[in-house]
Amino acid sequence: MIIFFEEQAKIAHLCEVDVHELGARGIRSLAVAKTNDNDQWEMLGMLTFLDPPRPDTKQTVADAKKYGVMVKMITGDNLLIARETSRQLDLGLNIYDASGLPLLDMETKVKPENLSRDYGDLCLAADGFAQVYPEHKYLVVECLRELGYKTGMTGDGVNDAPALKRADVGVAVQGATDAARAAADIVLT
Repeated sequence: MIIFFEEQAKIAHLCEVDVHELGARGIRSLAVAKTNDNDQWEMLGMLTFLDPPRPDTKQTVADAKKYGVMVKMITGDNLLIARETSRQLDLGLNIYDASGLPLLDMETKVKPENLSRDYGDLCLAADGFAQVYPEHKYLVVECLRELGYKTGMTGDGVNDAPALKRADVGVAVQGATDAARAAADIVLT
């Protein structure tokens, strides 16, 4: 029994190392396991997924920056993947996880009272945020608006809809869900 747990711990450690190395290269991974006859999980392997930015995205970001637009990435992706994506797109190196971002009040769903005062510096300093929830996206957009910035948001999923709606200009990209399309001002096809 102890041997089994030691082997499982070794496998778990190796998986964590692999996930970290893959994530640092922008590769998503998914562990696959099953239960054995003793109702214990056994690792079968890992699936990898590569979801690179669209080929035109790097140039679009460069063009936007050339015209004085601050471009920030706000993604639900893992921090390592977000950092690699940001590196590929020349977005900047200041990519943070969502732990420092505000949330809506759990009961009232109201934004924090001093949103821009308390989070404005963070939102301005960051090149992007990773591991966010939809409300984080919404609140980053709202914070920048409170600071007097005009905001644009692109997105394709249901998770992007609140921020697309709140931005001065919401753009649903090609292949967007109905929710994102409905929330956006512009729909790219």
